[in-house]
Amino acid sequence: MIAGGKGWEDMENYGLSKYDWLEQFLALPEGIPSADTFPRVFEPINPKVFEGCFRRWVESIVEAPGAQVITIDGKTLKGSYDREQGKSALHLVSAWSIDLSSCFRTSKTRR
Repeated sequence: MIAGGKGWEDMENYGLSKYDWLEQFLALPEGIPSADTFPRVFEPINPKVFEGCFRRWVESIVEAPGAQVITIDGKTLKGSYDREQGKSALHLVSAWSIDLSSCFRTSKTRR
């Protein structure tokens, strides 16, 4: 995750520490979401639907003038599985276009 975070609490802490910067791009009328909010937002994401959106986004960058290289990185977050609910580990995917200085990240997807 961003800045070496390993879980939902790290996402909240990052948001709190970067609040002024994030506020330039996001409306945060209730402040930074709590660590309990992040899984409720990310876990329902359908991986197949996300993949389609991700592919369309990558294709739009590739078609843009000057976008030559897009680096893609994926990580599995150690210890993020939930045996009781039968859920596999959480995964992070990042894509970066060097030429466009553009980044897209999905914080969590489940296989």
